[in-house]
Amino acid sequence: MGSVRPRTCDLAVWSWAWPPPQLGDDRRLDGRRAVAHRELVATETRPGTREPGIPPSARETHAMPVGSGYVPSPIPHDLLAGAFTGHRRLLALASAVEDQVTARPSLLSGWTVGHVLSHLAQDADTHIRLFESAATGRDPGAGSDSCVDLDVAAARPARLIRDDLARAIAALERAWDRTHVDVWRTGIAHHGRAPTSLTDLVFARWREVEVHLVDLGLIDRGGPGWADLPATYVDAEWAWSTARLSERLPPEVTVLLAPGDRPSRAFGDGPRMVTVRASTLETLRWLLGRLPTAATPTEWPPLAPSG
Repeated sequence: MGSVRPRTCDLAVWSWAWPPPQLGDDRRLDGRRAVAHRELVATETRPGTREPGIPPSARETHAMPVGSGYVPSPIPHDLLAGAFTGHRRLLALASAVEDQVTARPSLLSGWTVGHVLSHLAQDADTHIRLFESAATGRDPGAGSDSCVDLDVAAARPARLIRDDLARAIAALERAWDRTHVDVWRTGIAHHGRAPTSLTDLVFARWREVEVHLVDLGLIDRGGPGWADLPATYVDAEWAWSTARLSERLPPEVTVLLAPGDRPSRAFGDGPRMVTVRASTLETLRWLLGRLPTAATPTEWPPLAPSG
């Protein structure tokens, strides 16, 4: 994600969980063994459970005794629900995009609307390979098709771009849904250069969708601006970005984030103190590399690229 064109297929990935669990094992059991097994692995939605607006992966997967509260789970239900909702907004916006719109410049330098939509489809395909490799223990690059050049993908008719995006999103959500609970616990992927849990991958996808929805620059078509980011995403992004801020700062700098709408926090341990007095949204734009240079105070330090 960024203003420099990425090629999703260049993402170095590898994830594993060994031995790979098999979906449906509990169906071969019966009676009390089946009940005990389901309570142990808790991989399937209870029969008949349908919660509008929530994907199967984000539904309850633990049998909860009467009167109990929230039961922790290794499956990131809140992140999956956020990504699912973001996908629905993305598809709704893309459905109104025609050829003349896909050719329009986006808010990312050198990218058209078609580039952003095609990138989001390619990114979903990459995540599918990550989750499939976690379930099988195989290298996701083995036997996979090389991705289409982004310039070529962006030049397609709007109908094909929309259809490809819908296909990729549906396939990714199916991949999430069929991921076994043990894979959520132990699966590892190399997202960029760093080992990443599958939970963090879900957040990475959610972030990609929310930020690129703004990058499309389609406010005139009902698209969002920065002020329209969901509060749940803003909270998750704030926690994610600030947890990694110290490693992005120059060694001589300490930064105090003072947004005013949430507690102030200091990062880094350098002798030069810089106070960033900006709202949460403006601070996040800076942390995400989306605050224009002209709007960035000169005393704010440069940041290393975000992971």
